[in-house]
Amino acid sequence: MTTFERLVKVFNVVFEDDVSSDAIKMDANLRDDMGVSSIGMLYMAVALEEEFEIKFSNEDLNNVTTVADVVACIEGKL
Repeated sequence: MTTFERLVKVFNVVFEDDVSSDAIKMDANLRDDMGVSSIGMLYMAVALEEEFEIKFSNEDLNNVTTVADVVACIEGKL
């Protein structure tokens, strides 16, 4: 399973009905296209840390704006 596929799985659990699976695309902006709030970003980070056994810094979270950014950040930590 690719990093993106695992990320989609985590997003579906974390955001349940708030974000449709169709909205989760590599070029999707987390806030503008997917409607992820600041608190949602924290929930996302915690869930992704557990899934990938990594740690996000505040700087990491401030620098990710798209799904592709999240994937690149995760892959950079693996």
